[in-house]
Amino acid sequence: MAVKNEEKYIESAIRSILSQEVPDIELIVVDDNSSDSTADIVRSIALADGRVIFELNPSSGKVSAFKRGYELVQGKYIALFAGDDIMPPGSLAKRLAVIQEMRSPSVLMSKIRVISEDKKIDGMLIPKKAGRGNPSGASIMFDAEAAKYLMDIPEVLPNEDTWMDFCLTYLPMLYVKSHDDVSCFWRVHSGNSITIRDDFQTFNNKFSSRMNVINEFLKKYRGILAAERIFYLQKLACAEEFRRKGQWMNILFSNIALSDKARFLAYSNKYLYSLRKSLRAI
Repeated sequence: MAVKNEEKYIESAIRSILSQEVPDIELIVVDDNSSDSTADIVRSIALADGRVIFELNPSSGKVSAFKRGYELVQGKYIALFAGDDIMPPGSLAKRLAVIQEMRSPSVLMSKIRVISEDKKIDGMLIPKKAGRGNPSGASIMFDAEAAKYLMDIPEVLPNEDTWMDFCLTYLPMLYVKSHDDVSCFWRVHSGNSITIRDDFQTFNNKFSSRMNVINEFLKKYRGILAAERIFYLQKLACAEEFRRKGQWMNILFSNIALSDKARFLAYSNKYLYSLRKSLRAI
């Protein structure tokens, strides 16, 4: 867990993990320079429960906090989590039962369910489609071999989610499987790092920072990617440049997947962003 200023949620998040019926669990919590009582709360829990390992981030940033936690890992299987979410009862045991039967390097994607005061999104399942998991950090479990790629996150990126997504989508050596169990109750609140509740400029700045993943991913893994995947990522990088410049017509005629095109279009200008926002999507 990489945490920062989560005093309102951190204890319930940790308790939801420690209550999992899995032997030999270790919970590594790295505090990323919190200015509230988060670190004190975690220290107190760690003193009472030897399964909890507490560490202060020697650097700064969510990615560096996760990477510091990874340096301390002793287990064979790894799951990431946030300091403001809840892990459903039985989640770890269910995921372990599946991933232990998978070929290495293995990654198991699960689903997340939204917890929000907004009744229109409260209880939303992501993704809705059966047989498809979510590639974000809190909804995947992976073995130590897969971690060599998934945790090699460039620290210029603001978070782990987009890097995980690109690894699962484009790296040929990973064995990826989905199942329909929920691995995370995701609290949607004002402190989330990015949601479509933000105004356009705020969201655009955050999204642009995340989309730096395209060039970073190509820089690191170009040598092991198939030519067609390199070509597609280059086209994706061009579409992202169009999006940053608000050139939605160029995005429209870009030769990229419909899902990528729809996302880039929705975040290319204030009007399209407002339209997407009106759909109440997260």
